Amino acid sequence: MMTSTIGAVFSPEQPSRWNVLFAQEPDKDLEFDEGLEEDDLNQSKPPSRKPLLWIVLLLLIVGAAYWALNSNTFMPQGTTTDTAASTRNQDQTGITPPMFHENQEVSLRDTLGRSLLMGDPANTTPGPIVKPGETLTILDGAYQATGWVYQVQTPMGKTGWISAEKLKSQTQNTGKGSTQ
Repeated sequence: MMTSTIGAVFSPEQPSRWNVLFAQEPDKDLEFDEGLEEDDLNQSKPPSRKPLLWIVLLLLIVGAAYWALNSNTFMPQGTTTDTAASTRNQDQTGITPPMFHENQEVSLRDTLGRSLLMGDPANTTPGPIVKPGETLTILDGAYQATGWVYQVQTPMGKTGWISAEKLKSQTQNTGKGSTQ
């Protein structure tokens, strides 16, 4: 039995097909360069620049609109300060000029008793007390809604704020000054 099965597998009538598998000649019409040539012919085009053009155009339009809405941004700064100065002058036209100047010697008007200096120009905090007729030196002045108030210093070195109505000038010490 063994011989019959071996004969069926290796029959002399059918030659072995192993040689056909290994001894096959390559096809002559198959070229390995064909794929590369097709890739060269079908190269992709460079990217389009249209989106970049649209972005630049959009930025140009936005910049022009911004400039049209804020045209004073690119104007010289001198004109804005001139208008601010003229506005300040218009606002100050209703303000009376100060009666006293810095380092001027003044005294407290004759009032009943002592007078209280204030700690700030808005008269919100109390300051030192001074006697009527006491000599004071003007350090600074500020305009408030009620009128001019002055920062004064006593001979003892205490400072405070007082309204112009409570002060009088000592013209004999400074040679210039106004009385109220």
